[in-house]
This record gives sequence, structure tokens and C-alpha cells, in this order.
Amino acid sequence: MSTYPMEKIRNVALIAPHGAGKTCLADAMLHVTGKVGRRGNVDDGSSVFDYLEEEIEKKQTITASMACTDLDGNKINIIDTPGVDDFRGDVHASLRVVEGVLFLVKADGGFEVASENLWNLLRSTELPTFIVINRMQKEQANWREAMNQLKDRVSGVAPLQLPIGTGESFKGVIDLVAMKAYEFDGDKSVEMEIPGDMADAVEEAREMLMDAAANADDELTEKYLEDLELSQDDIIAGLKKGTLDGTVFPVFFTDSVSEIGVTSLLRSVVNLIPSSASRTRKEMKGVVPGMDEEAIFTPAADGPVVAFAFKRQYEAQGGDVTWLRVFSGSFKSGDTVNCGDGRSQERIGQLSTCLGKQRDKIDMAGPGDIILAAKLKNTQTGTSLFSGIDFALEPISYPVPTSADAISPETSGDEDKMAAGLNKIHEEDPTFEIRHQPELSQTLLATQGEMHTGYILEKLKKQTGVVVLRRRPRINFKETVRGTAEKQGRHKKQSGGRGQFGDVHLRVEPMPRGEGFEFADEIVGGVVPGKFIPAVEKGCRETLLKGLLAGYEMVDVKCALFFGSYHNVDSSEAAFKMAASKALKGAIDTESDKLRPVILEPIMKIRIVVPQAYMGDVMGDVSTRRGAIQGSESDGPYQVVTANVPEDELYQYATSLRSFTQGTGTFTLEFSHYAEVPGDVQKRLVSEFLSEKVVEE
Repeated sequence: MSTYPMEKIRNVALIAPHGAGKTCLADAMLHVTGKVGRRGNVDDGSSVFDYLEEEIEKKQTITASMACTDLDGNKINIIDTPGVDDFRGDVHASLRVVEGVLFLVKADGGFEVASENLWNLLRSTELPTFIVINRMQKEQANWREAMNQLKDRVSGVAPLQLPIGTGESFKGVIDLVAMKAYEFDGDKSVEMEIPGDMADAVEEAREMLMDAAANADDELTEKYLEDLELSQDDIIAGLKKGTLDGTVFPVFFTDSVSEIGVTSLLRSVVNLIPSSASRTRKEMKGVVPGMDEEAIFTPAADGPVVAFAFKRQYEAQGGDVTWLRVFSGSFKSGDTVNCGDGRSQERIGQLSTCLGKQRDKIDMAGPGDIILAAKLKNTQTGTSLFSGIDFALEPISYPVPTSADAISPETSGDEDKMAAGLNKIHEEDPTFEIRHQPELSQTLLATQGEMHTGYILEKLKKQTGVVVLRRRPRINFKETVRGTAEKQGRHKKQSGGRGQFGDVHLRVEPMPRGEGFEFADEIVGGVVPGKFIPAVEKGCRETLLKGLLAGYEMVDVKCALFFGSYHNVDSSEAAFKMAASKALKGAIDTESDKLRPVILEPIMKIRIVVPQAYMGDVMGDVSTRRGAIQGSESDGPYQVVTANVPEDELYQYATSLRSFTQGTGTFTLEFSHYAEVPGDVQKRLVSEFLSEKVVEE
């Protein structure tokens, strides 16, 4: 395949919630440009983009895929991204490497809650964006309603087209720039007269288009105010500037199945989306490799090599493949480049472009292109590769996992095999985390949701044969005290020869929340020799770590050693350590009325976004989870609810929220604070702990 100059390369990502038709549109783009002879189809498993076994089986995109095509001598790299929340990590990665986005909205569904969340993510990148109202031939298609929703939610909407017909009668589009109508006959468009019954709608939409173009440029604003009209060249100039600045969002109408509007959409991608050359002569911010110092770099076609690895993929035939965006310079197979950690180097192996799962080998990767490199050893997702300059881009920021399960292998002895397999999958998918919690004797698999968890564990089973058991995680409860008590702890043992003797008097008292543990040496007169006092502190720390009430670490406690005694021969560090432990345990057993011990639970701050129709369901559900509503506010047709909810009540919350909001609700959460559990919950936790102790004994 020939190398394209940067000015002839367009890198675009298709982004939308599940069901908007991204993959179908991407397949249609390849077909209308002649890249494939038969359009791929998600339903029969022939899609170029959804080619993984799991994607074919579930008929949904699970991981980003890519293909390139050519239109009038321009190379268009198309990245199809997942629409399901659970697999949205590839959206974050793709947005780092493209110059433009096609944001799809369903003609038969409009601007949904999931659309809102994706749009907010997209706008944080300030990438030039087209809005594509797709599925225009669906029975329930209502493009006017979809447009009204867009106007309410998005500032800068500018329709470049109007559809001719809707639903089954959708047969063409009116180009509002050229003021021409096109009807589609098979794969060809035929120019026709603008329908007379659409004259008013066309006039209104064209005024909206000219307003958007004029507002993008001060000179055009003055001209529009004077003449009340802009020429075709003026409109195109204003749209280019507004699209590049992120103030204008051109709107197109397509139907992927009939392919109506797809070719005109691609022509606008070439004409209005910035080429990869737009990155040159503009500063990129990053860091000095291996250091925290900020660095600034200006890309150039003939400059130093700077590339960014934004995805890794394991392929049964070819092994590990890394997706690279070349921002500056060019490199070829066999070149050696530096890695972003500042220490490693990488020898570039076989390079290729892709058409879904098909690989076409190339010798060189030109600037501005997106290519694949095989078997890179030191390059992980988010790694920068560079030569001739010390510069690394910031790593990709992924969404925080919202779901967690405790996991263990079904077969004893498979722990290492499970860990190695999950680490391998994590190289491809950095959006999940493995959290080892030795204090709770559990390993957590934290993911983006139930579907994500199931996919990871099924993949692990296929690759390694390890079957993983899932269970509700133990929560990292804590213990503390609310009162003060004093208790003696004496350890005395005589079994022939040298004995063991240690005697301590401890005062146990609470500390402010979050202060941890404090030990105070208040010994006067040497009743406990100084050499044994560190052992007393160690005994306190170790005992509190194991918990005194229900087996959870006791925190925010001060232990003061104020009296004791010792034996010249039998006293030892081990004896005083044991005495300290006995004092603390005795204080809980006999002085609980004074100490008033309590269990603390982690409270999570949760932010829930739902359509207003589900507000009551959300409030009621939060209440059943012992949550406290902190506030709510309207955001257009949506309601944003913030609440504090115990972590113990949020197991599989993502699944529940999607269930009672019909998939429209979304949420984020973060740790807030620790709070005392209610009395009935404390009784249950203590009872469970005591029952487990009996079983173990």
C-alpha cells in the first residue's frame, strides 16, 4: 500500500451508545468506496469490524476495530468503538489519536442519557465532531424530534442536510450548502429538484447553517449582518473554522442499511474534518521520559519520530499486535526507537495496515497515519515511542471501575495461572484492575460492569483453561472505640527453666476519625524497662490490625502504657508483646460498656444520571440501600442525583440501575468517608465473625 502525505489522511472515530448503528455505518463506508465487494453485516456475522467470536455471538462491538479506505485519493482511517458502557475504555483510547469524530444519534431514539455522557466525554477533548442522525429508514424514525433534542442539548448544531422523507420513505438528502437535492437509486445518487413542500424547512435550516458559519468567524459575521446572505464558499470556510474550533457541529442524515447519505458524509469528512497534518506546527504537551518534568513538542512530517501506542491486541495467528498513531516523523520495520519510560528501547517489527482482521504488510509508517506493529516487547498501552527527541505523551485516562467481585480459581493450585492469565488480558484491556487485599484474604476483579466481568473471565477460561469462582466481596470494614477504658494485661508462663513474664496497664481511648493509631509511653520510674516498650507498641499494633470486635482492623485508637511490672529473668520482648495483646482483648471483653466499640463502614459518594421519569425509582432504591440523598438537580431532560451509600449495599449496582431504568441510567462513584454501621448491621457482622471462628476451631 502506498504511503499517503499527511494532508491526505483523515483519522476518524465512530462513537455512540449501543444500538445507534456505528458498525453498520462503518461497513457501509467500506462498501460505498469500493473497499469491499459486499457490505458486511453484523446480523449474519460478516461485518468487517465486528469479527471477534464474542462480537459475532452477541451481535455487539466489544473492542475497537479499524479499517482504512480511500476516497478521491484521500486515506480515511475508520475506528469503530464499542457503545456499551462496560467496554468504553477503547473510546477513551481512540479519542487520543484521531482528528475527528462521527457522533451517531438514532433517528428512532434521539439524544439518550447514554448519548449525553458520551457527548460530555467527547467535548472534553474539543475534537472536531460531526453529528450523524442514523437509522433514518427505521419505522419509528423521527428526525425532527431528534433535531429538537440536539438543539436543546448541544450549542452550535448546524444541519448541512435535510432528509427527503423519513422511515421507509427516506430516499435522499438536500445539500443545504450547494442547495441541491439528491435521491439515491441503488448505490448512485441522482440530482433532483428540491421538493416544493420542503421549501420552508429548507429556508429555516439554511439560515441556521449560515448563522453557525458566520458565528465562527468575525469577518463572516460582519458580512452576514450586512448582506443577510453568505456564498457557498463563505459557508464552507465558516464551517471549516467552526468545526476545527469545536464551536460548530455539522449534522448529517444517513441510513446504514440502504447506504443513503453515506457517500456525502464521507465527502464532508474529507472536506471539513482536519487532516492529520493539522497536528503539525502545533505544540503537543507531554513529559520528559522517565521524569515528571513537562515537555512541549511541535510535530513535523520530516521531524523526529513520535508515536503513541493506544491499543494492544493478542491474535492467535500473529501474536501480540500494537496499534500505533504516528504523530511526527516516520519509521520502518527494523528501526530501533526509545520507549516512554526513559529506559527501554524497542525494535520495530512487521508493520501493517488493517481491514478489520485482515492485515496488509507495509515497509514504512508515514507521519499522521495509524498502523499496527507486531510483537513489540516493551510497549504497553499508553507507551510513547520516540527517536531524535526526548518526549513522551501523557498516558490514557480510563474510567474508574464501578463493579467488583472476589475471585478465586475453582481448582486449588491454579492461583498463579489465574494471575498470569489476567495480567495478559490486562495488557489488552487496562480498564479493569486486580486488587489484592491480604487483610481480607481476597483478590478483587474490579471492572466496568457485569458484562465486562463475564467477558474477562470467559476469555481467561478460553486462553488458560482456568475456571474462576466469583463471590460477593468482603467489605473493608474498620473498627474503632468511642469511649475510654483502662485494662491490665499479664502474660505469665512457667514450664521449667526460664519462664515468660510481662505485665502492662493500658489506657485505650478514641482519636479523631482518620488519625489512625497512636502509642504513648507514660511509664514513670522504670516499672517497665525501656527496652520492652517497643514490644508493647508492636503488640498493640498487631492486635488492632486483626481487629477486636469482628475481625476488622481497629483504627483511630490511642493506646497509652501507663503502668506495669517485669521480672529480671523471665521478662522478654515476646512476653510484653503478648501482654499488650491480652490487655486490648480483655478491654473489649470486660470494658465494652466504657469503650463502646463500633464497626465503621466505607461510604461511597455516588452520582446518578437518569431521565426524570425514573427519579422516583432511583430515590426509592437509594433508600433501600441505606443511602442518604445529598442533592438533586435538573439537567435538561435528565435528573442528576448525588447520594452517600454504604459500599456494602452497592454490589452489582450497575446491573440493578440499568435494569430499572431500561438501560438509560448511568453512575460514577468514589470513596467518601467511613461511618458507623447501624446496630443491626453490627450485630450481624459480629455474629458472622464469631460463627466463622467456631468453624475454624
